[in-house]
Amino acid sequence: MANLEHLSHDWNVDGDVASRPLRKIEFDDETLRDGLQSPSVTDRSIEDKLQILHYMNAIGIDNADIGLPGAGVHVQKTVERLAREIVEQKLSVYPSAAGRTHENDVRPIIEISQRVGIAIEADLFIGSSPIRQFAEEWELDWIIQQSGKAVRFAVENGIPVMYVTEDTTRAKPEDIEKLYIAAMDAGATRICIADTVGHATPWGTRNLVRFVRGIVDRVNPAVKVDWHGHEDRGLGVINSIAALEAGADRVHGSAAGIGERVGNTPMDRLMANLKLMGWIDNDLTMLPEYVKFVARVTGVGLDDRYPVFG
Repeated sequence: MANLEHLSHDWNVDGDVASRPLRKIEFDDETLRDGLQSPSVTDRSIEDKLQILHYMNAIGIDNADIGLPGAGVHVQKTVERLAREIVEQKLSVYPSAAGRTHENDVRPIIEISQRVGIAIEADLFIGSSPIRQFAEEWELDWIIQQSGKAVRFAVENGIPVMYVTEDTTRAKPEDIEKLYIAAMDAGATRICIADTVGHATPWGTRNLVRFVRGIVDRVNPAVKVDWHGHEDRGLGVINSIAALEAGADRVHGSAAGIGERVGNTPMDRLMANLKLMGWIDNDLTMLPEYVKFVARVTGVGLDDRYPVFG
């Protein structure tokens, strides 16, 4: 076939362009946890969740958040079944489970991990912004103490920790620094910047990630940085790309962008764009089937005009 590149000029590669990160881009899929936190989303059977897990594995998702065991016995059973599937089927996707920075939420993660035989990452979260501190009547010193105690408890029991500061994009720089240093000192191997209410712009994302990256590189360069975005302003995908450019190691999202309020960053659209940009080489053959399956079984549907997959 004749070379037809001369028929199109690509302005995307002219002049000042975002450079591909030197580090491997990692993905954390929140479809089975944060993605289900919406009254518009139908919780699914364990069979559907297992299928979703296998789709994640097929498209090269690095980590799957498989639930919040502290919510009760019913969630603990689901988390254990999903973790057991990963072990028994030798899936490459790695499991994590969410929890508050409290031993009561960490303990079931430890127990499930021991029964299944895989060190499930504990994604421990707590609010960090002034408005969250005001609403919860929390003092910063208490947040720091509570965070360190929970992280240390998980690490001492053989569980890797991603420490998540909720509402980071509206938090004070000095508070973020204190919280992350305390978490790293307690043994956290990842820290997560959360745009919990979709407040950030791409340049705000870049500023914040660079700031956090500087803290990590100074205190413990081995710790990895995650970005967790929401779609309140419709900026989930571009903010995730900005976060990667600024130094984030892993970005979060959910299939079809399902989740609380207007949803999480759409993992499918994010991966498709990164593939077109040449930033990832994942085999995305199963990506259309994945997003359409999730949209169908959760009852959210895909609008005909949904980007890429509609």
